[in-house]
Amino acid sequence: MELKIATDIDETLWDGIVQQSPNGTLFHTWKWLKLMEKYSSMKDVGIKSLLFPNKTRAKLYPVILVEKDHPVGIFPLFFLHNPIVNFCYSPPHSNMGTTPYLGPLFPEIETMKEEKKQVFLIEVQKVVDRFIRKDLKSKYILMNTSPEFEDCRAFKWSGYTVEPRYTNYIDLKLGKKKIWDGLSRTLKQDINKVTNKGIRIETGSKREVEYIYELLKKRNRIDTDKEYILQIFDNFAPDNLKVFIAKHENEPLSGGIIIYYKNKVSFWVGTPRFSYEGTTPNTLVYWETINWAIENGFDTFEIIGADDYSLFPFKRKFNGKIIPYYQMKWMSPSLNFISSLYQCLKTNNSTQFEI
Repeated sequence: MELKIATDIDETLWDGIVQQSPNGTLFHTWKWLKLMEKYSSMKDVGIKSLLFPNKTRAKLYPVILVEKDHPVGIFPLFFLHNPIVNFCYSPPHSNMGTTPYLGPLFPEIETMKEEKKQVFLIEVQKVVDRFIRKDLKSKYILMNTSPEFEDCRAFKWSGYTVEPRYTNYIDLKLGKKKIWDGLSRTLKQDINKVTNKGIRIETGSKREVEYIYELLKKRNRIDTDKEYILQIFDNFAPDNLKVFIAKHENEPLSGGIIIYYKNKVSFWVGTPRFSYEGTTPNTLVYWETINWAIENGFDTFEIIGADDYSLFPFKRKFNGKIIPYYQMKWMSPSLNFISSLYQCLKTNNSTQFEI
């Protein structure tokens, strides 16, 4: 197995692999990756502020894995260079809030026998790891797989720590009635209250995207640049993105942005905590987006963010199924020592550590 770095002329090939791969997402598409590259930069927090006194933009390495001149997988990597430590991410750290997962894709993996699949994944890990550690000379690696990528053993056996992360799926094939019946009693009551207040859900435009962003910013629920969110809107609406806004008469209240790709709709960004005359308009925003997804023939509705405990009391009410994905992390022995030392200092001085 060999790897090559894709260029702009490989965009059609790349997106074809994303489309064919069972767990390919909109985040993996060429346009989304290039926008992340343009707007990603290392946060100046904790120990990173010592390594990156100024913001450093990530460089995209779109890896294509090849066997006998046949592409068998892709692996988007984002590299940050520093004279002291090189970092490799997938997705880039500064975009994890709006791109929670990325990682490798394999278009033919479902057709492989289990034995061949396991050997194949070990070979992929060796080839990619050699590139990251030897060629890019990265001392820190952090990757989040996409949902339904289940076998991370090759990375674990190679010294990575592997931890589960979670998202929520609602099976839209159940139909509107069964999904409604599965909602919590308090959620259904609040949706009815919101409707009775005369609040309605409308589709929004770029202006509503800015409104939603400002609401999130005021509540410290987003740290991505606004221009990045607007560029995502410009590049993906209306074919893969839609905005829903809750309004009372002509007054905007709250809203959300959904993305859709293949058979899945994902509630991507929005719905900051918002109360209106004793009701929660966000409940109706979610319900109407679920209805829209059902009416337009999608199979799955995803509520991103099942790892955030502060959002758990709200999101659990939708009765979604918890779906795991995985975070894989590796640090060189020297960086691991520095990290451990910094942790000790943090404990003694109550200093926040993040890398």
